[in-house]
Amino acid sequence: MSLRMIKTPMATRTAWQTLLTAAALAFASSATPHAAAATADPGHGFVVTSEAAQGGSLPDAYACDGAGKSPPLSWANAPAGTAEFAVLMSTIPPDGHTKYNWVLYGIPGSTHRLAENSQGIGTPGVGSNGNSAAYQPPCSKGAGPKTYTFTVYALSAAPELPSGEPVSGARLLGALSKITLGTASISLEHTRTAAQASAHTPPPPPPPVPPTQGAADAGTAGYMHILADLR
Repeated sequence: MSLRMIKTPMATRTAWQTLLTAAALAFASSATPHAAAATADPGHGFVVTSEAAQGGSLPDAYACDGAGKSPPLSWANAPAGTAEFAVLMSTIPPDGHTKYNWVLYGIPGSTHRLAENSQGIGTPGVGSNGNSAAYQPPCSKGAGPKTYTFTVYALSAAPELPSGEPVSGARLLGALSKITLGTASISLEHTRTAAQASAHTPPPPPPPVPPTQGAADAGTAGYMHILADLR
């Protein structure tokens, strides 16, 4: 049996080479995105941390059983276009109604950290325990663990809030709904002993002044409520 060499015309070889090159390029273009997706660094989302956290617990230093300081918070990788931040610290007691211990807004977009017992950054609102516009340390009525959630809101603009009125957590939350670019949260647990709960109890919220009374009557109304409590 003899073998014969088949000579392929130059035009045919050129056509085959062109076809193979095109096929190789098509395969490379379709495979490259998958290879890039597999090796690309996906990055990290918007996150918040606290150096005060001890294994997921909030120490007494940040509660009414200690110094009652606001804890440090740090956040990173905020969404593009963030103009400012807001912070809410909330808890849901057994009655199911969300309560706020920390209401803070107007934090500049260049800020990425609140130091322990932070002062002078942002505008404080009013929490659920009393009418002080400041951090209100956890001071649950009963013993046992309670979970407190710190949420940082990345905002595209400043929230629209009424001037001259106290800003509660619920009011701020409502104003953030249309301007929130992203949120980051961390939940920490604080536990009170029976002795702590009996020694320190949260102050009751102040009674509201009836809207029909003027500013001159507000002081008298507060005085009458005090007399009623003393009775």
